[in-house]
Amino acid sequence: MAIPRTENTFKLPDLDENKTPEKPKSIRLGTPRGRVTASNARLLAFAGMFPGVDSESLSVLNRSQPSRISAGGELMTVRGTEQYLRKLYNLDALEKFRDAVSGVTSYGLSKLGIAYAHEFDYDMTHAASLDGISIERLKHYRMIARVAAQFASPAGFFKGSLGVEPVGLDQLISEHEMRAAFTPVQRQLVENKKQGKSNDYGKLRLELLKRALTDAQDGRIEWSNLLEAHPVLYTIGYPRRENSKLKYVHQPDLVINLDKDRKQKSQNILVEVELNKKSWDQYDSILATLKSELDKPYVYARAVYFTIGSGVETLLRKVDAAGDYKLFSSGKLTVLPICNRDGDPLRPANRVRVQTH
Repeated sequence: MAIPRTENTFKLPDLDENKTPEKPKSIRLGTPRGRVTASNARLLAFAGMFPGVDSESLSVLNRSQPSRISAGGELMTVRGTEQYLRKLYNLDALEKFRDAVSGVTSYGLSKLGIAYAHEFDYDMTHAASLDGISIERLKHYRMIARVAAQFASPAGFFKGSLGVEPVGLDQLISEHEMRAAFTPVQRQLVENKKQGKSNDYGKLRLELLKRALTDAQDGRIEWSNLLEAHPVLYTIGYPRRENSKLKYVHQPDLVINLDKDRKQKSQNILVEVELNKKSWDQYDSILATLKSELDKPYVYARAVYFTIGSGVETLLRKVDAAGDYKLFSSGKLTVLPICNRDGDPLRPANRVRVQTH
């Protein structure tokens, strides 16, 4: 008799919310004991953008500095990064949580850490806490952080596969940033429904996009500023129509904003980090939505799925062929493996099967 499966509802332990952030009196550059430096302030900023990040992912964000025993210039080692993280944790700049099953420690930014990151001119408006993330979601957040860190790494992880040079942290649009832009609109749509007005996000987005494109074409706004002016457009949505496959609301896991030199067509990359395979119908709806979105590249130019193992890609290709979406053949959709810092693809975890006696 198999043991019945139960839903894990554990949350990360509560942190001290009464702790008042204290703005540091002075933060000097360099590496003296007990101080936040420019290089580890970058680690703080990233942890605020992507709570759940682990030490391996943070290790690819910086290069080592010259020293008496090293010429520097290589990526920081994981061990060296962990030493920095311990220092930052002792300075109350970081939160952390160790998963007793995987043994992995995840990091997030504390309130004091937000103040420290501000001192180095990082915009922490959308910083999110590690506290309250469910254990079920923690691995997903950790893998999103890994992919984001590799896009920002000076090592240029995606130069060959995607033709993308290392990006700045400000070019990484996190789920939290997208949610912050979408939530006020969502509230307004709820109020609209109460008042008998349209609560169709897809219709609202289409109208907003038309206005934004007209403003750009008429020179009232620069093309490169279109999404900075209207960040809610990162969240995809299509009007509700009977028998339509297109999703009413779809928010990606991550966006790489490459619109700095944009003229008309967007260059942005929509990123999905897929750890578990969805159903055929779910992917059919997603791919139909992606085709509609990418055929008119006003917000996104292409999409990339990052996966572990081959199962997701195999199913995506089958659905793409059956729906005649041609996303793979057109180069608008790519699937890449989630890799460690050495470029080796992660392997699916072995499933432990119950055996009764």
